[in-house]
Amino acid sequence: MRSLRNVIGAALFVGCCLTVNGAGTASAATPVCDSLTEFMTAAVPYNTTSNNVNCHLVQGNYGSGVYQLQFSMRYCYGENIALDGDFGPATRSALIRTQRKAGTPADGEYGPNTRRAMVHEPATGQGPCVRVY
Repeated sequence: MRSLRNVIGAALFVGCCLTVNGAGTASAATPVCDSLTEFMTAAVPYNTTSNNVNCHLVQGNYGSGVYQLQFSMRYCYGENIALDGDFGPATRSALIRTQRKAGTPADGEYGPNTRRAMVHEPATGQGPCVRVY
């Protein structure tokens, strides 16, 4: 009986740690979007270190990546939010609404799944919004 409890205890401990440390959010495996770039004719948040659009933004981030997300939500989704580059509560709420409209899980975090689901400001600054993959 004691060894069975030890096995169950060890299994629960391992399961707990895998859950705590496992990927699941946009931020788990991707760097922060610290800039913006043109990608597939759209202006999208971007990470300069990894040279990649597979990046994430969450409340508390700030900079040009956040600004570009805010601009796309304002331009493409009509969100009335400040274009200040600060991912605060208003940006998070706007992102949740945008995610719902785009048909992706509305967790208030921007990452590769949200990038693919939503439409973005065209890189030219004019014309229809663009979906990127």
